[in-house]
Amino acid sequence: MFSRYKLFTGTRHRYLVIFLGIVIVLGIVFRFLELDRKVFWYDEVFTNLKSSGFTLSKIEPNFFDNKIITVPELLKYQRIKSDSTFKDTISSLMIDEPQHPPFYFLLARGWMSIFGSSITTSRFLPALLSLFSFPLMYGLALELFGSHFTALLATAFLSLSPIDIIYAQTARQYSLLTVFIIGSSYLLLKSIRLNSWLFWGLYSLTCALGLYTHPLFGLTMIAHSAYIVLLSTSSQSKKNTPRLVIKFLLALTITLILFSPWINILVSNLQSAINTTNWTKIPITSWDLIKYWILSFTSLFIDIDFGFNNPWTYLLRLPFGILIIVGLYQVCERTPRMNRQFILTSILVPFLILVLPDLLMGGRRSSITRYLIVCFPAIQLAVTYLFAIHINSGRFSFADGVHLWRGMLALCLTASLISCSLSAYSQTWWSKRISYWNPEVARLVNTVNSPYIVTDKGDNYTNFGEIISLSHLLDNDVKFILMSQQPKLSLIPRNSTIFVFQPSIFLQETLQQKGYQLNSLHKSGNLWKLSR
Repeated sequence: MFSRYKLFTGTRHRYLVIFLGIVIVLGIVFRFLELDRKVFWYDEVFTNLKSSGFTLSKIEPNFFDNKIITVPELLKYQRIKSDSTFKDTISSLMIDEPQHPPFYFLLARGWMSIFGSSITTSRFLPALLSLFSFPLMYGLALELFGSHFTALLATAFLSLSPIDIIYAQTARQYSLLTVFIIGSSYLLLKSIRLNSWLFWGLYSLTCALGLYTHPLFGLTMIAHSAYIVLLSTSSQSKKNTPRLVIKFLLALTITLILFSPWINILVSNLQSAINTTNWTKIPITSWDLIKYWILSFTSLFIDIDFGFNNPWTYLLRLPFGILIIVGLYQVCERTPRMNRQFILTSILVPFLILVLPDLLMGGRRSSITRYLIVCFPAIQLAVTYLFAIHINSGRFSFADGVHLWRGMLALCLTASLISCSLSAYSQTWWSKRISYWNPEVARLVNTVNSPYIVTDKGDNYTNFGEIISLSHLLDNDVKFILMSQQPKLSLIPRNSTIFVFQPSIFLQETLQQKGYQLNSLHKSGNLWKLSR
């Protein structure tokens, strides 16, 4: 399964190795570049809210309650709650979002208590954590392919991957999840090769931490289980099969025992988890699903977007989609059975678990890029292998295959570099989803001195997080008028500029019935100007 490690020291690869080293350094720089430029979006708001010890179910009933509140007062929900402890952080997750285990949020709280809770500080932590994935990816590629050059190339792809950099700059647990996905895979292969109880123990601990980071890590564990099943049926390994299966099952059992306290919490608060994830069951068309898959998987190498329905978005990504397919084909054709089984199970098992419910019952689980993170490292490994074998062998139909593939590698990494540069200096990006338009909304509001913004809970019940996301961009003289389900319109001042942000249909109708006019200022951002 594992070939002897090969170190490339000749002049043939010397300059390429230096080039890849520069790429890795650039990837590190991009992770920490302009951390505070992009909008602090809805999910990030809740990261800080939960980490700070606030419980939404205790705040929200009295939040939209016919009152006026300032921007600084809103931003207090992004700082550690006075007299709260780490226990309050756990309690907040248990009550509001039990589908999110506490490991990352506890790390974030500790980080905030030392360095503060600014946007830069909040995003610095996941960027820092993402660096741990570099040596782990190097080790994983080395275990699979036995080549230091291939391992370096895999690390370079991970380092400059546009989607990996996006999540490294997002105050959520996804960069840490990537660390545990790659780390657990590396430890699994190491455990199988060395047959060591120490590595099996480390594998079990890593899996437990992965589950405590995000439930999606369970998809990686299922993929590993499928790999062990396939491995146990291989004629090459039948002699050691019983011992291998027993050790894996024991490691799996220990992992589940370590995670059982949160399983109990999740079961006890299952309805809360269902309520907060119901949106993933909203159906979309099969064609839209396919487009999301293309966008998600190619964003590992290119992330230049002309619009979801613009054909150029997909034409530009087509070569990278072909690259992924050819890479997987080469893995199937050229690598030993156990290597290709590992890569294929790491991609297909999680993907099918997400896709099949969408196709059979309706939903959008597989359209959500961050849910597909579990598939990404194996795809990067497949493309890495494709480039490595052709750059090393030189066997190709053109006169000089090595130079051709080096050129293709340079183009691929250039596309990643351009994508990362565009993203780094943008105020918003597709990954900000419902908060995408908040920078433009804030720009319009900030052109006025001491304006008021009228809003309520909204029809989508996302306004609590959205107005705090917006508050990060607003001047301190802006005030919000938070209306209840029986809005008190007397709170609206007569001689000030009044905006309305993401109002419910009921609030719009109530305002119009009382003689107010709503003039749309930004349709996509759902911002209106109120007049009489």
